[in-house]
Amino acid sequence: MKVYRSIFAVALVLLLLLCGTAIEAQTYSQRLDSAAYYLGQKNYCAATRAFALAFIDSTQASPFDLYAGAGAAANCAGRQGQALRWLLQLTRRDDVPITDRDIDQMAQDAGLVSLRTYPEWNHFLRSLRASAATRVAKVQQAKAEWQLTITQQALPAAVKKGAYAPAHSGFALYYAPVDTVRVPYLVYVPTTYQSTRPTALLVYLHGGIVNTTQFQAADPGVTQEPIFAVASKLNALVLYPFGRRSFGWLEQRAALENVRTMVEQVKQRYHVDSRRVYLGGMSNGGTAAFWYACNSPAGFAGFYAISARPTSSLGPLHFAQLHQGAPLYSLHTQDDDVVAYQEVQAVYTQQRTLARQWHFESRPTGGHGFLYGPDGPAALEALLLQLMKK
Repeated sequence: MKVYRSIFAVALVLLLLLCGTAIEAQTYSQRLDSAAYYLGQKNYCAATRAFALAFIDSTQASPFDLYAGAGAAANCAGRQGQALRWLLQLTRRDDVPITDRDIDQMAQDAGLVSLRTYPEWNHFLRSLRASAATRVAKVQQAKAEWQLTITQQALPAAVKKGAYAPAHSGFALYYAPVDTVRVPYLVYVPTTYQSTRPTALLVYLHGGIVNTTQFQAADPGVTQEPIFAVASKLNALVLYPFGRRSFGWLEQRAALENVRTMVEQVKQRYHVDSRRVYLGGMSNGGTAAFWYACNSPAGFAGFYAISARPTSSLGPLHFAQLHQGAPLYSLHTQDDDVVAYQEVQAVYTQQRTLARQWHFESRPTGGHGFLYGPDGPAALEALLLQLMKK
């Protein structure tokens, strides 16, 4: 009997060790999944323990995870102190995109009501408001510096045809007026640009026109658009027009035609190779590229469209223009949940005999915004390489 007890004891110890190893081997996301499960069961204490295990790896704890953990701890008896410690971590982080309105909602969050009697609660709210104010000030300063830089780097039109002034690498801001509207656009200059050599020009029309009420020229975040990093590799200038809902390239033909004015202005200031001017864009911008390729292709060597619908509210697209003229390369994911892949494929299948210069490529996954994923820039570069070689 003692032998059996001894064997049982050893087995029990081994089992505990193995279980402990399995717990330690859990990943951060697995522990968060456990916490989410317990939250769904309203088992706040078990959820708090799961969050505490996850937060051992503090490098992965996002602000949203910390807030969720605090919500669990606030509803577990005796763990209010832990809830406040997690909340106070939010005040020491720079990656919390929070506003005064968000803080007002936190102050009224019923899930955190148990914390309101603690002095640390008011300290948390005051610290968070101070952090939000600092962040707003930094954003405003960055915008002011950005506007100053891109304005200073703008070039005057060449006095003499072909006499191009040297240009700083980076971005410059210009305007192309239409009636009473001053439409802003950026020109990106790669470090390899030389005013003595003709350079390819990529016109890139951004997406989101339907939801954009104002031109976004004041936002320095635009520099993160993948087109600029790709153009740097390809030694190409970029013309980046700004659109908005009331003056965009879906329903306002004047906005589309104004892009040509911008191209001519760029040619007056930079040494553009007129044989290598390409127009394209993403989503709404890609839809505009289809309109140009099919209805107004003159002056462009080719077109490219990312996650775009091959239709136009300005009238029917004349796919016959793509029979033997300037080519169009389009790229679409099969899991696009904004512009269905099947819809685009159906148009391509219907028109491909006529539109022989429409080169339709697809990717299995990535969604509508795959361009902003890890391999999005590489996919854009590959597409443009094909177009520019063609």
